[in-house]
Amino acid sequence: MKIYFIRHGEAEIYAEDDFKRKLTTIGRVKLENSFKAFANRLEDKRSYKIYSSPLERAKETAEILAKHLDSDFEVKDYLAGGRIRDILKTLDQDGNYIFVSHEPFISNWIYQLTGEMKIVSRGSINFVEINPQDFAE
Repeated sequence: MKIYFIRHGEAEIYAEDDFKRKLTTIGRVKLENSFKAFANRLEDKRSYKIYSSPLERAKETAEILAKHLDSDFEVKDYLAGGRIRDILKTLDQDGNYIFVSHEPFISNWIYQLTGEMKIVSRGSINFVEINPQDFAE
């Protein structure tokens, strides 16, 4: 299984409700450029399902990505902080996925899957290939 973990782009610093914080204009521009290059390099674009956290900035990030991949995305509540082992159980083991989520979740998930400690900056694209059976309980 291939998974790309993407942290949402640069968002507003403050909103009354953290769930409703939106991307900034600069954040959108950076994502447009990054995702255009990513889409040009990504093989088998159609094999990836795009899942987004329900937070507004993640959904906006997923929307920009989906446009560049000529695809759709689904909102998954577990991407706002679920356990990676529980998330893997919900996925098709032969599938490929792109998760748009947040910190510290992404860096924790990558560490749990690979043992690698990563700094996950806004808008970054992080690739992990795993055998889901290695993480079955």
